[in-house]
Amino acid sequence: MIRRELMGSSDKVSAVSADPAAPFDGGQPDDFLRCVDPSSSRMIARMAIATPLKVEEAARDARRAFAAWRRLSVQERCDALIKAGDILLEHRKELLDLLVAETGKAIVDAQAEFLNLFETLRYYTSNAPEFLADARLSLHLLKNKRARVEYMPLGVVVNISPWNFPLDLSLTPAIPALLAGNAVLIKPSEHTPLTVFRAVELMNQSGLPAGILQTVMGRGDVGALLVDQADAVTFTGSVSTGRKVAVRAAERLIPCTLELGGKDPAIVLEDADIERAARGVVWGAFFNSGQVCMSVERVFVHEAVYDAFVERVVALTAELRQGVPHDYNIDVGAMIDPGQFEIIEAQLREATAQGARVLIGGERVQLESQLNHHPGHTPMIGDFFAPTVVVDVDPAMKLMREETFGPVLPIMKVRSAFEAVKLANDSEFGLNASVWGRDIKRARKIASQVEAGQVCINDVIVSYAAIEAPYGGIKNSGLGRRKGSAEIYKFVESKTVLEDIIGLKKEPYWYPYHESLGKGVDKVIGLLYQRGVAKRIKSFFR
Repeated sequence: MIRRELMGSSDKVSAVSADPAAPFDGGQPDDFLRCVDPSSSRMIARMAIATPLKVEEAARDARRAFAAWRRLSVQERCDALIKAGDILLEHRKELLDLLVAETGKAIVDAQAEFLNLFETLRYYTSNAPEFLADARLSLHLLKNKRARVEYMPLGVVVNISPWNFPLDLSLTPAIPALLAGNAVLIKPSEHTPLTVFRAVELMNQSGLPAGILQTVMGRGDVGALLVDQADAVTFTGSVSTGRKVAVRAAERLIPCTLELGGKDPAIVLEDADIERAARGVVWGAFFNSGQVCMSVERVFVHEAVYDAFVERVVALTAELRQGVPHDYNIDVGAMIDPGQFEIIEAQLREATAQGARVLIGGERVQLESQLNHHPGHTPMIGDFFAPTVVVDVDPAMKLMREETFGPVLPIMKVRSAFEAVKLANDSEFGLNASVWGRDIKRARKIASQVEAGQVCINDVIVSYAAIEAPYGGIKNSGLGRRKGSAEIYKFVESKTVLEDIIGLKKEPYWYPYHESLGKGVDKVIGLLYQRGVAKRIKSFFR
Protein backbone atom coordinates (compact mmCIF):
# COMPACT_ATOMS: atom_id res chain seq x y z
CA MET A 1 0.00 0.00 0.00
CA ILE A 2 2.77 2.45 0.89
CA ARG A 3 5.50 2.93 -1.68
CA ARG A 4 8.98 3.39 -0.28
CA GLU A 5 11.96 4.48 -2.34
CA LEU A 6 15.23 4.28 -0.45
CA MET A 7 18.13 6.10 -1.98
CA GLY A 8 20.50 3.27 -2.71
CA SER A 9 20.64 -0.20 -4.15
CA SER A 10 19.22 -2.09 -1.19
CA ASP A 11 16.90 -1.79 1.79
CA LYS A 12 19.75 -0.36 3.83
CA VAL A 13 19.75 3.40 4.16
CA SER A 14 22.59 4.96 2.22
CA ALA A 15 23.61 8.58 1.97
CA VAL A 16 23.26 10.44 -1.31
CA SER A 17 25.29 13.31 -2.61
CA ALA A 18 22.39 14.84 -4.55
CA ASP A 19 21.06 18.22 -3.46
CA PRO A 20 18.32 17.45 -0.93
CA ALA A 21 16.33 20.45 -2.18
CA ALA A 22 16.32 19.27 -5.79
CA PRO A 23 13.09 17.88 -7.30
CA PHE A 24 12.76 14.11 -7.52
CA ASP A 25 12.80 12.32 -10.82
CA GLY A 26 9.50 10.62 -11.55
CA GLY A 27 7.40 12.68 -9.19
CA GLN A 28 6.78 16.12 -7.70
CA PRO A 29 8.39 16.95 -4.33
CA ASP A 30 4.96 17.25 -2.69
CA ASP A 31 4.23 13.61 -3.58
CA PHE A 32 6.96 12.39 -1.22
CA LEU A 33 8.30 12.76 2.28
CA ARG A 34 12.04 13.46 2.23
CA CYS A 35 14.01 11.69 4.95
CA VAL A 36 17.10 13.71 5.79
CA ASP A 37 19.87 12.80 8.24
CA PRO A 38 20.07 15.99 10.35
CA SER A 39 23.60 15.18 11.48
CA SER A 40 24.92 15.36 7.91
CA SER A 41 22.17 17.08 5.85
CA ARG A 42 22.11 14.04 3.55
CA MET A 43 18.85 12.87 2.09
CA ILE A 44 18.62 9.18 2.91
CA ALA A 45 15.17 8.15 1.67
CA ARG A 46 11.87 9.29 0.25
CA MET A 47 8.45 7.94 1.12
CA ALA A 48 5.32 8.19 -1.02
CA ILE A 49 2.51 10.21 0.60
CA ALA A 50 -0.85 8.50 0.92
CA THR A 51 -3.59 9.94 -1.26
CA PRO A 52 -7.13 10.36 0.14
CA LEU A 53 -8.06 7.18 -1.72
CA LYS A 54 -5.18 5.30 -0.08
CA VAL A 55 -6.28 6.53 3.34
CA GLU A 56 -9.77 5.15 2.74
CA GLU A 57 -8.29 1.90 1.47
CA ALA A 58 -6.12 1.58 4.57
CA ALA A 59 -9.15 2.11 6.80
CA ARG A 60 -11.18 -0.51 4.87
CA ASP A 61 -8.35 -3.02 5.19
CA ALA A 62 -8.11 -2.27 8.90
CA ARG A 63 -11.84 -2.85 9.47
CA ARG A 64 -11.70 -6.08 7.52
CA ALA A 65 -8.80 -7.32 9.64
CA PHE A 66 -10.47 -6.09 12.85
CA ALA A 67 -13.51 -8.30 12.26
CA ALA A 68 -11.34 -11.43 12.62
CA TRP A 69 -8.74 -10.09 15.07
CA ARG A 70 -11.34 -9.17 17.69
CA ARG A 71 -12.60 -12.77 17.78
CA LEU A 72 -9.22 -14.08 18.92
CA SER A 73 -8.69 -14.57 22.63
CA VAL A 74 -6.53 -12.02 24.42
CA GLN A 75 -3.86 -14.66 24.89
CA GLU A 76 -3.83 -15.42 21.16
CA ARG A 77 -3.33 -11.75 20.43
CA CYS A 78 -0.53 -11.64 23.03
CA ASP A 79 1.18 -14.61 21.38
CA ALA A 80 0.97 -12.90 17.98
CA LEU A 81 2.55 -9.69 19.29
CA ILE A 82 5.26 -11.59 21.17
CA LYS A 83 6.20 -13.22 17.88
CA ALA A 84 6.24 -9.80 16.17
CA GLY A 85 8.40 -8.46 18.99
CA ASP A 86 10.88 -11.29 18.49
CA ILE A 87 11.39 -10.16 14.90
CA LEU A 88 11.98 -6.56 16.05
CA LEU A 89 14.52 -7.83 18.55
CA GLU A 90 16.36 -9.76 15.85
CA HIS A 91 16.49 -6.64 13.64
CA ARG A 92 17.24 -4.12 16.37
CA LYS A 93 20.66 -3.21 14.93
CA GLU A 94 19.09 -2.38 11.56
CA LEU A 95 16.33 -0.38 13.23
CA LEU A 96 18.81 1.42 15.49
CA ASP A 97 20.85 2.45 12.46
CA LEU A 98 17.71 3.77 10.75
CA LEU A 99 16.61 5.65 13.85
CA VAL A 100 19.97 7.32 14.36
CA ALA A 101 20.18 8.15 10.65
CA GLU A 102 16.82 9.89 10.40
CA THR A 103 16.88 11.65 13.79
CA GLY A 104 20.54 12.48 14.28
CA LYS A 105 20.21 11.56 17.97
CA ALA A 106 23.00 10.02 20.02
CA ILE A 107 23.02 6.22 19.90
CA VAL A 108 22.36 5.85 23.62
CA ASP A 109 19.40 8.26 23.34
CA ALA A 110 18.08 6.09 20.49
CA GLN A 111 18.52 2.96 22.56
CA ALA A 112 16.17 4.44 25.16
CA GLU A 113 13.36 4.09 22.62
CA PHE A 114 14.08 0.39 22.21
CA LEU A 115 14.17 -0.16 25.97
CA ASN A 116 10.77 1.46 26.40
CA LEU A 117 9.32 -0.34 23.38
CA PHE A 118 10.35 -3.83 24.50
CA GLU A 119 9.40 -3.18 28.12
CA THR A 120 5.96 -1.98 26.97
CA LEU A 121 5.55 -5.14 24.91
CA ARG A 122 6.63 -7.33 27.84
CA TYR A 123 4.37 -5.55 30.32
CA TYR A 124 1.17 -5.65 28.27
CA THR A 125 1.58 -9.15 26.87
CA SER A 126 2.16 -10.32 30.45
CA ASN A 127 -0.81 -8.47 31.93
CA ALA A 128 -3.41 -8.02 29.16
CA PRO A 129 -5.17 -11.36 29.80
CA GLU A 130 -5.74 -10.31 33.41
CA PHE A 131 -6.66 -6.70 32.55
CA LEU A 132 -9.21 -7.76 29.93
CA ALA A 133 -10.71 -10.76 31.72
CA ASP A 134 -14.40 -10.48 32.55
CA ALA A 135 -14.74 -8.75 35.91
CA ARG A 136 -17.24 -10.20 38.41
CA LEU A 137 -19.09 -7.53 40.38
CA SER A 138 -20.35 -7.81 43.93
CA LEU A 139 -23.66 -5.94 43.96
CA HIS A 140 -24.55 -4.03 47.10
CA LEU A 141 -28.35 -4.00 46.76
CA LEU A 142 -29.33 -6.51 44.08
CA LYS A 143 -28.31 -9.67 45.87
CA ASN A 144 -30.64 -11.73 43.67
CA LYS A 145 -28.65 -10.73 40.57
CA ARG A 146 -25.26 -11.61 39.12
CA ALA A 147 -23.22 -9.03 37.17
CA ARG A 148 -19.98 -9.00 35.25
CA VAL A 149 -18.16 -6.54 33.01
CA GLU A 150 -16.94 -7.54 29.56
CA TYR A 151 -14.59 -5.49 27.38
CA MET A 152 -15.20 -4.82 23.70
CA PRO A 153 -12.61 -3.34 21.30
CA LEU A 154 -13.41 0.01 19.70
CA GLY A 155 -12.48 -0.75 16.09
CA VAL A 156 -9.82 1.28 14.25
CA VAL A 157 -7.40 3.24 16.42
CA VAL A 158 -5.40 6.01 14.74
CA ASN A 159 -2.09 7.01 16.33
CA ILE A 160 -0.51 10.26 15.12
CA SER A 161 3.05 10.36 16.41
CA PRO A 162 5.79 13.03 16.58
CA TRP A 163 9.35 13.23 15.34
CA ASN A 164 11.31 13.37 18.61
CA PHE A 165 10.74 9.70 19.59
CA PRO A 166 9.30 8.20 16.41
CA LEU A 167 9.64 4.50 17.24
CA ASP A 168 8.57 4.72 20.87
CA LEU A 169 5.61 7.06 20.40
CA SER A 170 4.35 5.18 17.34
CA LEU A 171 4.45 1.64 18.67
CA THR A 172 3.99 1.87 22.45
CA PRO A 173 0.40 3.17 22.10
CA ALA A 174 -0.24 0.63 19.31
CA ILE A 175 0.65 -2.39 21.46
CA PRO A 176 -2.15 -2.08 24.07
CA ALA A 177 -4.59 -1.03 21.35
CA LEU A 178 -3.84 -4.20 19.38
CA LEU A 179 -3.99 -6.43 22.45
CA ALA A 180 -7.40 -4.96 23.26
CA GLY A 181 -8.59 -6.28 19.89
CA ASN A 182 -8.37 -3.16 17.71
CA ALA A 183 -6.77 -2.48 14.36
CA VAL A 184 -4.18 0.31 14.37
CA LEU A 185 -3.23 2.89 11.74
CA ILE A 186 -0.05 4.84 12.52
CA LYS A 187 0.80 8.15 10.90
CA PRO A 188 4.42 8.88 11.80
CA SER A 189 5.77 12.40 11.61
CA GLU A 190 6.64 13.55 8.12
CA HIS A 191 10.15 14.29 9.45
CA THR A 192 10.85 10.77 10.75
CA PRO A 193 8.73 8.13 8.98
CA LEU A 194 11.41 5.64 8.01
CA THR A 195 12.10 3.64 11.17
CA VAL A 196 8.41 3.28 11.97
CA PHE A 197 7.65 2.06 8.47
CA ARG A 198 10.39 -0.56 8.64
CA ALA A 199 9.40 -1.70 12.15
CA VAL A 200 5.78 -2.21 11.12
CA GLU A 201 6.93 -3.98 7.97
CA LEU A 202 8.96 -6.38 10.12
CA MET A 203 6.12 -6.96 12.58
CA ASN A 204 3.80 -7.86 9.73
CA GLN A 205 6.29 -10.48 8.57
CA SER A 206 5.54 -12.35 11.79
CA GLY A 207 2.12 -13.38 10.53
CA LEU A 208 -0.08 -10.60 11.90
CA PRO A 209 -3.38 -10.44 9.96
CA ALA A 210 -3.02 -8.27 6.86
CA GLY A 211 -4.26 -4.77 7.60
CA ILE A 212 -4.35 -5.03 11.40
CA LEU A 213 -1.26 -2.79 11.78
CA GLN A 214 -0.39 -0.26 9.09
CA THR A 215 1.61 2.92 8.56
CA VAL A 216 0.06 5.74 6.54
CA MET A 217 2.51 8.38 5.35
CA GLY A 218 1.77 12.06 5.07
CA ARG A 219 1.60 15.47 6.63
CA GLY A 220 -1.14 17.16 8.61
CA ASP A 221 -3.78 16.81 5.90
CA VAL A 222 -3.34 13.02 5.93
CA GLY A 223 -3.63 13.05 9.70
CA ALA A 224 -6.93 14.91 9.43
CA LEU A 225 -8.26 12.34 6.96
CA LEU A 226 -7.27 9.53 9.31
CA VAL A 227 -9.09 11.12 12.26
CA ASP A 228 -12.24 11.00 10.15
CA GLN A 229 -11.74 7.25 9.69
CA ALA A 230 -10.98 6.49 13.34
CA ASP A 231 -12.97 5.01 16.20
CA ALA A 232 -10.37 6.38 18.64
CA VAL A 233 -7.35 8.67 18.31
CA THR A 234 -4.09 9.01 20.18
CA PHE A 235 -2.03 12.09 19.34
CA THR A 236 1.36 13.35 20.48
CA GLY A 237 2.45 16.75 19.29
CA SER A 238 1.84 20.47 19.58
CA VAL A 239 -0.92 22.12 21.59
CA SER A 240 -2.34 23.87 18.51
CA THR A 241 -2.67 20.65 16.49
CA GLY A 242 -3.87 18.75 19.55
CA ARG A 243 -6.77 21.17 19.92
CA LYS A 244 -7.79 20.55 16.32
CA VAL A 245 -7.70 16.79 16.89
CA ALA A 246 -9.77 17.16 20.06
CA VAL A 247 -12.39 19.29 18.30
CA ARG A 248 -12.77 16.84 15.44
CA ALA A 249 -12.89 13.87 17.81
CA ALA A 250 -15.59 15.63 19.84
CA GLU A 251 -17.60 16.32 16.69
CA ARG A 252 -17.45 12.62 15.86
CA LEU A 253 -17.98 11.53 19.49
CA ILE A 254 -14.88 9.33 19.52
CA PRO A 255 -12.36 9.11 22.37
CA CYS A 256 -9.00 10.80 22.04
CA THR A 257 -5.83 10.98 24.12
CA LEU A 258 -3.57 14.00 23.72
CA GLU A 259 0.04 14.20 24.83
CA LEU A 260 1.08 17.78 24.19
CA GLY A 261 3.79 20.22 25.22
CA GLY A 262 5.62 20.89 28.44
CA LYS A 263 7.68 23.51 30.19
CA ASP A 264 8.88 21.28 32.97
CA PRO A 265 10.31 22.88 36.11
CA ALA A 266 13.02 21.64 38.44
CA ILE A 267 13.06 22.91 42.03
CA VAL A 268 16.45 22.74 43.77
CA LEU A 269 16.08 23.17 47.53
CA GLU A 270 18.71 24.51 49.90
CA ASP A 271 19.44 21.01 51.24
CA ALA A 272 19.81 19.40 47.80
CA ASP A 273 22.74 17.13 46.96
CA ILE A 274 24.29 19.61 44.52
CA GLU A 275 26.28 17.02 42.60
CA ARG A 276 23.28 14.76 42.00
CA ALA A 277 20.94 17.66 41.29
CA ALA A 278 23.33 19.26 38.81
CA ARG A 279 23.99 16.00 36.98
CA GLY A 280 20.29 15.15 36.88
CA VAL A 281 19.23 18.57 35.62
CA VAL A 282 21.96 18.63 32.94
CA TRP A 283 20.86 15.23 31.65
CA GLY A 284 17.18 16.18 31.92
CA ALA A 285 17.78 19.34 29.92
CA PHE A 286 20.03 17.97 27.17
CA PHE A 287 18.87 14.37 26.74
CA ASN A 288 17.83 13.92 23.09
CA SER A 289 19.16 17.45 22.47
CA GLY A 290 16.38 18.83 24.65
CA GLN A 291 13.76 17.55 22.21
CA VAL A 292 11.63 15.93 24.90
CA CYS A 293 8.25 17.12 26.15
CA MET A 294 9.56 16.21 29.64
CA SER A 295 12.85 18.12 29.27
CA VAL A 296 13.88 20.32 32.17
CA GLU A 297 13.14 23.75 30.71
CA ARG A 298 13.03 25.88 33.89
CA VAL A 299 15.14 25.57 37.04
CA PHE A 300 14.34 27.37 40.29
CA VAL A 301 17.27 27.23 42.72
CA HIS A 302 17.30 28.38 46.34
CA GLU A 303 19.62 31.34 46.81
CA ALA A 304 21.63 29.47 49.44
CA VAL A 305 22.95 26.99 46.86
CA TYR A 306 22.44 28.96 43.65
CA ASP A 307 26.06 29.86 42.94
CA ALA A 308 27.38 26.37 43.65
CA PHE A 309 24.65 24.78 41.56
CA VAL A 310 25.19 27.07 38.55
CA GLU A 311 28.95 26.60 38.69
CA ARG A 312 28.57 22.81 38.66
CA VAL A 313 25.96 22.84 35.88
CA VAL A 314 28.20 24.95 33.63
CA ALA A 315 31.17 22.68 34.30
CA LEU A 316 29.17 19.55 33.48
CA THR A 317 27.74 21.17 30.33
CA ALA A 318 31.25 22.04 29.16
CA GLU A 319 32.18 18.34 29.41
CA LEU A 320 29.40 17.19 27.06
CA ARG A 321 30.56 15.67 23.78
CA GLN A 322 28.48 16.79 20.83
CA GLY A 323 28.91 15.31 17.41
CA VAL A 324 27.72 13.15 14.57
CA PRO A 325 25.90 10.33 16.35
CA HIS A 326 27.61 7.26 14.96
CA ASP A 327 29.72 6.82 18.09
CA TYR A 328 28.69 5.53 21.52
CA ASN A 329 30.89 8.24 23.07
CA ILE A 330 28.70 11.08 21.77
CA ASP A 331 26.43 12.64 24.43
CA VAL A 332 24.40 15.15 22.41
CA GLY A 333 23.31 14.74 18.81
CA ALA A 334 21.74 16.97 16.19
CA MET A 335 18.42 18.82 16.03
CA ILE A 336 15.80 16.79 14.17
CA ASP A 337 13.62 19.60 12.80
CA PRO A 338 15.57 22.55 11.35
CA GLY A 339 12.57 24.79 12.04
CA GLN A 340 13.24 24.44 15.76
CA PHE A 341 16.38 26.57 15.46
CA GLU A 342 14.29 29.69 14.81
CA ILE A 343 12.26 29.13 17.99
CA ILE A 344 15.35 28.60 20.12
CA GLU A 345 17.20 31.59 18.71
CA ALA A 346 14.18 33.90 19.00
CA GLN A 347 13.73 33.00 22.67
CA LEU A 348 17.41 33.56 23.39
CA ARG A 349 17.46 36.92 21.56
CA GLU A 350 14.53 38.20 23.59
CA ALA A 351 15.97 36.90 26.86
CA THR A 352 19.43 38.42 26.37
CA ALA A 353 17.91 41.71 25.21
CA GLN A 354 16.06 41.83 28.54
CA GLY A 355 19.14 41.13 30.65
CA ALA A 356 19.65 37.36 30.64
CA ARG A 357 23.20 36.05 30.31
CA VAL A 358 24.36 33.01 28.35
CA LEU A 359 27.09 31.29 30.36
CA ILE A 360 27.86 28.58 27.81
CA GLY A 361 26.58 27.66 24.36
CA GLY A 362 23.89 29.82 22.81
CA GLU A 363 24.61 29.22 19.14
CA ARG A 364 24.40 26.79 16.26
CA VAL A 365 27.33 24.47 15.72
CA GLN A 366 28.29 22.98 12.38
CA LEU A 367 30.06 19.64 12.50
CA GLU A 368 31.49 17.75 9.57
CA SER A 369 30.25 14.23 8.93
CA GLN A 370 32.95 11.87 7.76
CA LEU A 371 30.39 9.16 7.03
CA ASN A 372 31.06 7.72 3.58
CA HIS A 373 33.68 10.42 3.07
CA HIS A 374 36.62 9.75 0.85
CA PRO A 375 38.94 11.85 -1.32
CA GLY A 376 37.05 13.74 -4.00
CA HIS A 377 33.84 13.98 -1.94
CA THR A 378 32.99 17.03 0.13
CA PRO A 379 32.13 16.12 3.74
CA MET A 380 28.52 16.88 4.62
CA ILE A 381 27.70 19.48 7.26
CA GLY A 382 25.01 18.89 9.87
CA ASP A 383 23.21 21.39 12.06
CA PHE A 384 23.57 21.20 15.83
CA PHE A 385 22.78 23.58 18.66
CA ALA A 386 25.27 23.80 21.48
CA PRO A 387 24.01 22.85 24.97
CA THR A 388 23.21 26.22 26.52
CA VAL A 389 22.94 27.52 30.09
CA VAL A 390 21.22 30.86 30.73
CA VAL A 391 20.99 32.84 33.99
CA ASP A 392 19.48 36.16 35.14
CA VAL A 393 16.19 35.12 33.57
CA ASP A 394 12.78 36.57 34.36
CA PRO A 395 9.50 34.58 34.61
CA ALA A 396 7.90 36.83 31.98
CA MET A 397 10.43 35.90 29.28
CA LYS A 398 9.28 33.57 26.51
CA LEU A 399 12.29 31.42 27.39
CA MET A 400 10.56 30.77 30.73
CA ARG A 401 6.98 30.50 29.47
CA GLU A 402 6.93 28.92 26.00
CA GLU A 403 8.18 25.46 25.12
CA THR A 404 11.74 25.64 23.77
CA PHE A 405 12.22 22.02 22.70
CA GLY A 406 15.94 22.34 22.36
CA PRO A 407 19.14 22.12 24.44
CA VAL A 408 18.63 25.30 26.47
CA LEU A 409 18.62 25.42 30.29
CA PRO A 410 17.47 28.65 32.01
CA ILE A 411 18.21 28.90 35.75
CA MET A 412 16.55 31.34 38.17
CA LYS A 413 17.42 32.19 41.78
CA VAL A 414 14.58 32.04 44.34
CA ARG A 415 14.39 32.97 48.03
CA SER A 416 12.21 30.11 49.25
CA ALA A 417 10.54 26.83 48.35
CA PHE A 418 7.21 28.68 48.41
CA GLU A 419 8.43 31.06 45.68
CA ALA A 420 9.79 28.14 43.65
CA VAL A 421 6.45 26.29 43.72
CA LYS A 422 4.54 29.46 42.86
CA LEU A 423 6.76 30.09 39.82
CA ALA A 424 6.71 26.44 38.78
CA ASN A 425 2.89 26.46 38.77
CA ASP A 426 2.70 29.76 36.89
CA SER A 427 2.52 28.01 33.52
CA GLU A 428 -0.02 26.88 30.95
CA PHE A 429 1.70 23.48 31.02
CA GLY A 430 1.72 20.70 33.60
CA LEU A 431 3.42 17.59 32.34
CA ASN A 432 6.39 16.73 34.52
CA ALA A 433 8.49 18.29 37.26
CA SER A 434 11.32 17.44 39.64
CA VAL A 435 12.13 18.34 43.23
CA TRP A 436 15.67 18.02 44.60
CA GLY A 437 16.35 17.87 48.34
CA ARG A 438 17.76 15.59 51.06
CA ASP A 439 14.76 15.94 53.40
CA ILE A 440 12.48 13.46 51.64
CA LYS A 441 9.38 14.25 53.73
CA ARG A 442 9.70 17.92 52.86
CA ALA A 443 10.39 17.12 49.20
CA ARG A 444 7.23 15.01 49.09
CA LYS A 445 5.15 17.89 50.50
CA ILE A 446 6.57 20.23 47.89
CA ALA A 447 6.00 17.67 45.12
CA SER A 448 2.33 17.41 46.15
CA GLN A 449 1.97 21.17 45.62
CA VAL A 450 3.40 21.15 42.09
CA GLU A 451 0.78 21.15 39.32
CA ALA A 452 1.96 18.37 37.02
CA GLY A 453 0.93 14.91 35.90
CA GLN A 454 4.22 13.46 37.19
CA VAL A 455 6.76 14.69 39.73
CA CYS A 456 10.15 13.07 40.31
CA ILE A 457 11.98 13.49 43.61
CA ASN A 458 15.77 13.54 43.24
CA ASP A 459 15.36 12.18 39.72
CA VAL A 460 14.21 13.40 36.34
CA ILE A 461 12.23 12.17 33.30
CA VAL A 462 12.38 8.56 34.56
CA SER A 463 8.68 8.63 35.52
CA TYR A 464 7.98 8.02 31.82
CA ALA A 465 9.68 4.64 32.14
CA ALA A 466 7.40 3.54 34.98
CA ILE A 467 5.15 1.48 32.71
CA GLU A 468 2.83 0.53 35.57
CA ALA A 469 2.08 4.15 36.55
CA PRO A 470 -0.44 6.46 34.83
CA TYR A 471 1.31 9.01 32.60
CA GLY A 472 -0.05 12.22 31.15
CA GLY A 473 -0.33 15.96 31.54
CA ILE A 474 -2.69 18.52 32.99
CA LYS A 475 -3.55 22.02 31.73
CA ASN A 476 -2.32 22.43 28.15
CA SER A 477 0.01 19.45 28.45
CA GLY A 478 -2.63 16.98 27.43
CA LEU A 479 -5.82 15.06 27.92
CA GLY A 480 -6.14 11.52 29.25
CA ARG A 481 -3.56 9.09 30.56
CA ARG A 482 -1.22 6.50 29.13
CA LYS A 483 0.57 3.48 30.62
CA GLY A 484 -0.60 1.08 33.31
CA SER A 485 -3.95 -0.64 33.07
CA ALA A 486 -5.56 2.68 32.06
CA GLU A 487 -3.76 2.49 28.73
CA ILE A 488 -5.51 -0.70 27.68
CA TYR A 489 -8.92 0.24 29.10
CA LYS A 490 -9.09 3.38 26.98
CA PHE A 491 -9.08 1.19 23.88
CA VAL A 492 -12.17 -0.78 24.90
CA GLU A 493 -15.82 -0.19 25.72
CA SER A 494 -17.08 -1.82 28.87
CA LYS A 495 -20.27 -3.86 28.74
CA THR A 496 -22.15 -4.80 31.90
CA VAL A 497 -24.00 -8.11 31.72
CA LEU A 498 -26.55 -8.65 34.52
CA GLU A 499 -28.34 -11.95 35.17
CA ASP A 500 -31.23 -12.95 37.40
CA ILE A 501 -30.28 -15.91 39.59
CA ILE A 502 -33.60 -16.74 41.32
CA GLY A 503 -36.12 -17.04 38.47
CA LEU A 504 -39.33 -15.61 40.00
CA LYS A 505 -42.30 -15.34 37.68
CA LYS A 506 -42.46 -11.63 38.45
CA GLU A 507 -40.20 -9.11 40.16
CA PRO A 508 -41.87 -7.15 43.01
CA TYR A 509 -41.38 -3.80 41.20
CA TRP A 510 -42.88 -4.93 37.85
CA TYR A 511 -46.39 -3.86 36.79
CA PRO A 512 -49.01 -3.49 38.05
CA TYR A 513 -48.14 -0.80 40.62
CA HIS A 514 -50.31 -0.64 43.74
CA GLU A 515 -50.50 1.11 47.10
CA SER A 516 -48.87 -1.64 49.12
CA LEU A 517 -45.87 -1.58 46.75
CA GLY A 518 -45.41 2.15 47.19
CA LYS A 519 -45.66 1.93 50.99
CA GLY A 520 -43.28 -1.02 51.00
CA VAL A 521 -40.67 0.85 48.97
CA ASP A 522 -40.92 3.80 51.33
CA LYS A 523 -40.27 1.54 54.32
CA VAL A 524 -37.29 -0.05 52.58
CA ILE A 525 -35.79 3.40 51.87
CA GLY A 526 -36.26 4.44 55.47
CA LEU A 527 -34.71 1.22 56.72
CA LEU A 528 -31.77 0.94 54.37
CA TYR A 529 -30.51 4.49 54.53
CA GLN A 530 -30.56 5.17 58.24
CA ARG A 531 -27.10 5.99 59.51
CA GLY A 532 -25.16 2.81 60.26
CA VAL A 533 -27.68 0.42 58.68
CA ALA A 534 -25.79 0.02 55.43
CA LYS A 535 -22.66 -0.99 57.33
CA ARG A 536 -24.57 -3.62 59.32
CA ILE A 537 -26.18 -5.03 56.17
CA LYS A 538 -22.81 -5.25 54.45
CA SER A 539 -21.38 -7.12 57.44
CA PHE A 540 -24.34 -9.53 57.39
CA PHE A 541 -23.68 -10.57 53.77
CA ARG A 542 -19.95 -11.14 54.24
